Amino acid sequence: MANAVTTYDFRKRLAKHFMDGTPLPKLKYMAFGDGGHNTDGEPIPPDASQTDLRHRLLKKELVEVFQEDEFSVTGRGRVAKGELVGVSISEAGLLDEEGNLLGFKNFAPKIKEADEEYEIEIQLKF
Repeated sequence: MANAVTTYDFRKRLAKHFMDGTPLPKLKYMAFGDGGHNTDGEPIPPDASQTDLRHRLLKKELVEVFQEDEFSVTGRGRVAKGELVGVSISEAGLLDEEGNLLGFKNFAPKIKEADEEYEIEIQLKF
């Protein structure tokens, strides 16, 4: 499983929050895309300076948000049957309620079939 990267933008907003109390929007969405791999099907190394997925195709509310340990938060997103059929999903990202990318991961492409649901978990470590 590919590791998620926390974006520089989110880290900057965390620091500002602790400096002056600027509110942080809640984790709310997952975006899915097909731009996380190269032409050979290999995942592209993540770049923490990204502010969006390379090629976002779908944004949906998270199915679940939970903590596996005291130093992380995990969001679970789902692509439903009939969504993104035939698409090679290879990137996913966690977004806050304002649409800011908090973290993402790139992985080998998975072609989405019409009769399947596809779930992705992304864990952000602090």
